[in-house]
Amino acid sequence: MFETMVWITGILCAGGMIRFYAKYRDPFHPGVLMLPMFAFIYVVMPLYQINAGDLFVYVSEERITWVATIVLIGLICLIAGLELGSNSEPPPPNPNLLGYRPEILHKGAYIIGGAGLLSWLYVIQNNGGFADVFSSPKGMGWSDIGFIREAAYLLIVGVLLLLSPQGYNPKSKLWRLAVCAFSLPYLCQGLLGAQRGPTFLVIVSLGMSWYMARNKRPSVPAMLASAAAVGMLLLFLVTNRDRIYVGSKAKMKTDFSANLASNEANEYIFGAGCMVAASELDRFFWGKRYMAQVIVRPIPKQLWPTKYNDFGIPELQINAGVAGKGLARVMGWRSVPGAAAAMIADLYVEFSYLEFPVLIGIGYMFGMMWKRAVTIGDLWTTQYVIFALLSIFLVTQSGEAVIFRFVILTLPVRYVWKKAAIIGPAA
Repeated sequence: MFETMVWITGILCAGGMIRFYAKYRDPFHPGVLMLPMFAFIYVVMPLYQINAGDLFVYVSEERITWVATIVLIGLICLIAGLELGSNSEPPPPNPNLLGYRPEILHKGAYIIGGAGLLSWLYVIQNNGGFADVFSSPKGMGWSDIGFIREAAYLLIVGVLLLLSPQGYNPKSKLWRLAVCAFSLPYLCQGLLGAQRGPTFLVIVSLGMSWYMARNKRPSVPAMLASAAAVGMLLLFLVTNRDRIYVGSKAKMKTDFSANLASNEANEYIFGAGCMVAASELDRFFWGKRYMAQVIVRPIPKQLWPTKYNDFGIPELQINAGVAGKGLARVMGWRSVPGAAAAMIADLYVEFSYLEFPVLIGIGYMFGMMWKRAVTIGDLWTTQYVIFALLSIFLVTQSGEAVIFRFVILTLPVRYVWKKAAIIGPAA
């Protein structure tokens, strides 16, 4: 029964992706972008583990069948939301909006992206400098001040503004220099630090924005080849993250099967365990973990050292709190630091069965943003690229991994676009 549920999930993923492309003819449609990632976590992984014969060592067949059922229903809800959002009516145009000033978009990009660059250089230097940071595995900068660490995301804001429809200006030497300067830190962080997130962020920011700024799309073969290449690169990085660093002489692995193997850190098994533990202990967060990302996380720990404890979710500091305190008691194994539960499990632990309407809402938001990007453009193009960038964190990690990144990227983007708007006299 379990294997049948997994195969049905795979058919829905493939069918949904094909249908969305056939209907909307856009390889950047959220259904085309998200469903392959969904299939990797919830279809490829469990099928590999079934074939290996060790999945039920970690989760019983009865329990994992229940998990697969939740996943299947969740997928149906997500697809329904994507369809509803893709057919939503965009807001009427503002009759007083005459256009946008490219020079304001460029100025905002240079200031905000420059701040991000300074922040990145600071945390690198603060951790020993470029040579020290990237001469050891998983190299990255550090600062005890969270605002400085997270300010590096402003580099992506700079790239998105420069590669927006009105900001696109490759004839300008300063523009080209800024795009390179704002992209290079994330390329170093991703390729020298062997980190999937920064690698995905910079590749999608450059590639997707470059097409959308010119109102063009890659061909289907080019899109498939690019997606496969990026996927293989991300697998290569995570497989060799202990071997990739400046001066490394270690032999790189090309066998990626370890990322699919059954263990406590595997996204599918860890997520399943978290779901089972939350269900059997009737312990859900009802939005509290997500609210903490907006209410508590922005407050520096230097001002409020016990903020997560005082807010009532001390477990948030370990694996986004998704494992709770009952995982070992229910499942017989403990969580591994850094493990991610992936989308369906994270939402279930947060909302129980209310995750189904939440998934419809998430799908609707992605579909609606895409619809506005392709019909209105302007700000909505940049906003949709942000949604696309965060899709990998949403599907493969957790809501917490999306919320704070969404705020950091969206607020400055919308501020600059608002300043760039040319408003004429009232009609």
